[in-house]
Amino acid sequence: MSRFQKTTIAGTSFLAMQLLRVSLWVAFAPSIQWAAPSWEAPPDQQTGGQFWRYHWYQSGLTNGNPGHESRFRVNAPEASLHPEFGHRLEARENGMMLIQAEEDLFLLRAAEFYCEAWGGHPGTANKRITVNGRSTYFLPRIGTEEGHCAYFYPSMPLKVTDLVNGYNAVQFALDQGSTFWGHMLVDNAAIRVALTNGHPDLVRLGLAEFTAMVKAEPTPDREGYVLRLDCPPAFAARIGPVDFQGWYYGYDENGNLKRLDWHGFTKSRKPVAWLGSVAGPSLGATGMSTVSWDTSMLPAQEGMAVRAAVRFKSDPKLIYLTPATRHLTIPERQSSQVMMFVPHDLPDHFWSRANQKKSCTVDLDVDPGCIEKAELHMITWTGGAGTVKSYFTINGVHYPVAEGDRHELVYSRLPVDPKDLRRGLNQMELLSDTEHHGIEVIYPGPAIVVRHLANRR
Repeated sequence: MSRFQKTTIAGTSFLAMQLLRVSLWVAFAPSIQWAAPSWEAPPDQQTGGQFWRYHWYQSGLTNGNPGHESRFRVNAPEASLHPEFGHRLEARENGMMLIQAEEDLFLLRAAEFYCEAWGGHPGTANKRITVNGRSTYFLPRIGTEEGHCAYFYPSMPLKVTDLVNGYNAVQFALDQGSTFWGHMLVDNAAIRVALTNGHPDLVRLGLAEFTAMVKAEPTPDREGYVLRLDCPPAFAARIGPVDFQGWYYGYDENGNLKRLDWHGFTKSRKPVAWLGSVAGPSLGATGMSTVSWDTSMLPAQEGMAVRAAVRFKSDPKLIYLTPATRHLTIPERQSSQVMMFVPHDLPDHFWSRANQKKSCTVDLDVDPGCIEKAELHMITWTGGAGTVKSYFTINGVHYPVAEGDRHELVYSRLPVDPKDLRRGLNQMELLSDTEHHGIEVIYPGPAIVVRHLANRR
């Protein structure tokens, strides 16, 4: 046998062994947990703690981001030659942002894009990003394409190979769709990355061995939980703010069209509608500071969970996301029941300006005399009510859900007097007489949550 034949046979044997290894890996892979970390993963997929690092978009020419407006804007191509909008300052924005992320890409477990964004003029379609010209990702549909006013907080998993160690170019784009001007706003955006265990930066900061979890103790009346961060006392002095977040069925305040998920969102990079927060200094030496989670206005349910986002004084970009504390419940109540009522006639373009009244109705299948407590949940965009004082009413009674005219998102959770409600149809009306933007009701619209006597409706 020639030397060439021996080498070929040996090479063939080596290749066969490699193919066998791949085949075995494929055969057994489903039973192995290889999934990359995901910030929005459900509780049963968050069984271990994970360090994340945020790299936020910074506006301004010194950060490589020239801008003609204070807000980051994205336009459809038609805007460039639009006879009315083409010469406006907003039309000069090109949808490109640079985000500086100085990271050793070999030391990352996962990467995600996150932003706080106004969904744009109702009808705007196909919102998307392209990262460094490599991969294009379509942002989730959250009602804008169907004609609703929307605000959303997408978490888009990225390929690590999309990134570069340095300035990352994120190009936004969208289509005209069915609206008069394809347009959206991005208030904040970030690339967040999951660090490998034992990352050199964690070692340098003395955090490589850090662990923490949330302890949840039910209150004596079973109408809530007392939450505390449980961590080794040696780390307590290094901890900054701690924000607690819940997984449960409730009002969809983050607009992702899911009532069962991790609730809450960020505004100006800070948590809104989370369960509560504690500041670093209040943790003390034992980490025993607590947050009270009142569940008295949530329906009875199982499968709830909590987690905490832990920040550190030595590096504010770092966040440790604790494992999910699972299997929490709200037991069936003997004397009361909690229900959520939402409009079935929610208008598209729920947006009032120039005295154009918009309305919807909530069909309340409860006798107001049996209601122990009621709340209005609602998200609005504050373009201003003009001279109208009672700009949003329930059965003619005003509720202040969109104060001011700062063009910002507002989440309202307001007590409702049961006397303002009626059994059957309850009329909600929105009115603004401003010439320009006015007030938007953000999708999925308002909801009335009532707690009523269990045997009486």
